Amino acid sequence: MERLALEPWDWPEERRQLVEEALERWDEGVLGEGVWAYLVRHRKKPDRSVPLYVNRFVRWLVLKGRRWPRLEAGDVRAFLEEARLRGFPGSPTGPVSRSSVERARSSLIHFVRFLGWAGIEWPPHVEVPPRGFGEKITRRPMPEEEWQELLRKTEEYTPAYWRPVLKVLLVLVGEVGLEVKEAVGLWAEDFRGETLLVRGERLREVPLSPLARRTLEEWMPLRAYLASHQPLPYPQLLLSASKISRGKPLDVAEAKWLLREFWAFVGIRPAEGQSRVDPVRRLRWRAIRNYLAQGHPKEKVAYWTGMRSLVVPGFWEE
Repeated sequence: MERLALEPWDWPEERRQLVEEALERWDEGVLGEGVWAYLVRHRKKPDRSVPLYVNRFVRWLVLKGRRWPRLEAGDVRAFLEEARLRGFPGSPTGPVSRSSVERARSSLIHFVRFLGWAGIEWPPHVEVPPRGFGEKITRRPMPEEEWQELLRKTEEYTPAYWRPVLKVLLVLVGEVGLEVKEAVGLWAEDFRGETLLVRGERLREVPLSPLARRTLEEWMPLRAYLASHQPLPYPQLLLSASKISRGKPLDVAEAKWLLREFWAFVGIRPAEGQSRVDPVRRLRWRAIRNYLAQGHPKEKVAYWTGMRSLVVPGFWEE
C-alpha cells in the first residue's frame, strides 16, 4: 500500500526514532519542531511560544551537563527558579516575571505530553512543579496605615499629571479589589454611582464604598478633559495622561509601569530572594478584608473581587 505524503511526525515509528535521536544529542531544533507538531495536532489554538521555552530548557540541560534520561529530580524546578532570579540561559534581559515563568512551566507540561505522544516516558522521578510553585502566596492584607500613606503619596508623585489616574487605579485595586487588567478594561459608563460594572471573563457588578465613589466622581471631569485631546473620545474609564498618548486608553503595560514607578517613588523594594516587587496582591487582600469586616459572606466577596479561591475551606488567613 502506497504511503500518503505525510510528515514524519504522523508515523509513530519514525516519530519515536526522531525524538530518541534528538534527546540523545539534545537537538533543540528537532525537539522544538516536534513539540509544535504535537500542539498543532492536539490543540485548537497552539501557543507559538511553547517551542521557545522548550528550547531554553534543553539549553539549560546542556549547560548543566545532563544526559537523557538521567535528569535530576529537581531539574525543572531549578530551571524555573533560575529563570525567575537570573533569566533564561543566554538571554540578556535578566530576571523574568512570574507570568513568563508560568508560561515556561506550562510549556514543559506540553513537552512531557509530546514525549508521551512519541512513545517516550518522561523520567518519573523528575517533578514538574504545580502552578504557582515557589511563589509565596500572601494572604496578608496591606495594613491600613500603609494604605493611607500610599493614598497620601499619590498627591506628591511626579510628574504631577499622573496623580489623578494613579489614585483611581490604586483605589480600584486596593478598595474595590480589582485586578489591574480589570481596572483598565472598565468603560466610563461602567461607573453607575453606587456600583461598578466589571467587564471581562468574570462579568459582575460591585458595590462601591464612599471612598471609591468619591474618587471616581472626582476623576470623571478630569477624564473628560483627557478624552477631549482625541478627535474621537475613547469610552474607557482610565485614560493615559502621558504627553505622547494623552487621552488614549491606559493599557495594562502602561498601568503596570505607572505602579512600578510609584512603588519606587514611595520606597517599596523587592523582598529578599525576590527579583520584583508587586504589592497589588496585598492591596486586593486589603479590599477583601474590608468586605469581610463589613459582614459580607465569603461567597459574595469572592464574587465581587473575582478571588474564587476565597471560598476554598481553610484558604483565608487573617
